[in-house]
Amino acid sequence: MEVEELTLPKERAEAEFNALRQALKQNAKLRKEQIYKDQRAVYGHMRYGKKIIDIYESFQKAGLNKDGDPKLAICRADAKQCHCYKFKDGSAVYADQRWITVPRKTFGDIKLPPATFKWIPQKPEIPLDNWQNDIKGNKNIQTLVPIIPAKILVNEVKVLLKNYHILWEVEEWKPVPPKDPILLRQLTPNLFGVLATWDLTPLERAIIRGRIQ
Repeated sequence: MEVEELTLPKERAEAEFNALRQALKQNAKLRKEQIYKDQRAVYGHMRYGKKIIDIYESFQKAGLNKDGDPKLAICRADAKQCHCYKFKDGSAVYADQRWITVPRKTFGDIKLPPATFKWIPQKPEIPLDNWQNDIKGNKNIQTLVPIIPAKILVNEVKVLLKNYHILWEVEEWKPVPPKDPILLRQLTPNLFGVLATWDLTPLERAIIRGRIQ
């Protein structure tokens, strides 16, 4: 799986983190600015030599599969299914719950900005611009969420599992088990810290397959 990774030498990240901490200590007003909170979260993660993924860039570059659906998926780590809602402006929302009537934001949902994707209409005779910005028709797709191996749960998960996300490549948007997930912690709307990567074993994929009903 190819993603847009950002790296920084540990020493440089440590220096930036310490400089920012000193600046915030000297100017209390800056501590209220979200941009500085974001910087602190990012440098705080990278000063341990860990990587960052820009999901906006990653999803846009990965693009669509042969069926016209996103090649990548992201969802809360405690979810069982991932729902992707496609909107006509090229944006998308990844959620762990199915929207029954109208779009609604729930904790941990990830929204990708307009123009991230260039959708392919399922029926060419219906112009894409005429799609309603709702959840009818083929704009809701779903797949199964990977499970996290016990050793990663022990070593990397420090708070409730719902506070983490999993990113993976989707072979088909069908109830089939994934293969190569990445455990992430959200730092900013688009930047996620990489905590662990793994390949699901045939046994783990079989366990996931058991969720299919």
